[in-house]
Amino acid sequence: MTFKDLKITGFIFVLLLIFLASCAPQQFKTDLFSSSEHESQIGPTGLAWDGKNLIMGATNQIHLARDIVTEEFYSFSKKDTMLNGGSYNLGRFPGPQQTDMDICGITWEGECCGEGFLWVADAKYDRIIKMKPSLEFISQFKSPIPSPSGIAFDGKSLWVVSKYSFKVMQFNPDMQSIENIYYSPIQRPTGLTWDCNGYIWVIGIDDCRTNETRCYKPRLLSIDVKTGKITHEVKLPEAITRPSSVVLAEKYFWVGDYNLNRVFKISFDEKEFIEMDLKPENVNTGKTPVHVSSQPAPTKGEGGR
Repeated sequence: MTFKDLKITGFIFVLLLIFLASCAPQQFKTDLFSSSEHESQIGPTGLAWDGKNLIMGATNQIHLARDIVTEEFYSFSKKDTMLNGGSYNLGRFPGPQQTDMDICGITWEGECCGEGFLWVADAKYDRIIKMKPSLEFISQFKSPIPSPSGIAFDGKSLWVVSKYSFKVMQFNPDMQSIENIYYSPIQRPTGLTWDCNGYIWVIGIDDCRTNETRCYKPRLLSIDVKTGKITHEVKLPEAITRPSSVVLAEKYFWVGDYNLNRVFKISFDEKEFIEMDLKPENVNTGKTPVHVSSQPAPTKGEGGR
């Protein structure tokens, strides 16, 4: 290959990168968490928003991401994801770093800027923990559902889901009682977030088959808490392979990907939502239908339309 050929090849390569970047979803790379020093790093299994910072959690670690700058995600193969990683200022959340737990969901109670409380779903001991933005634990109690994998707060109630169950629980943390039970619209739910207009959003993975080959389809859908109906779906970027957490903040969904060690930024654009009208009893779970109670929806909490 001549020098001229190399220049042409290099030019084409640069154009290809520009083209791929212009079409790619926005994201930033985390690479913060691992189960032990001998295991590979993983993406956040819990995301929360304190009004100013994105809080990321996994294993027994919690960190803050401040001043986030996202970049386009592009890859030439599933094994080669390039080095585009975005940037942010890392702050260590002075939480349960030394505590024996497996964080599978976090959510914030409060208005803004660190003034509030963090709720943690611990799958190792099937418990829910309330803590201050410090080392101090406020309270803890048994999770209303075994192996909790996602948690959200609506201003009054906690919402808890497990990837091993098709139920989404609305839970009163003061009375420690279940208020409502809903269907999960996703077969393996991994995260929840509240949008302040009476909708709980569920993220996770559905099983699928292509030419008899098993595959997995990441999904993000909403439940109308007044009716229990599944009403909307957000089309996730194809780059997302294993969504493990979600939080709605400042008109964006932030979605953690466990396999890619990244957090994707997706616009909360109602014009782009896929409208649905799926009754809870029509959800294909293979389980006996569960009762869905209808109560007035709460009006404030994390996230917002």
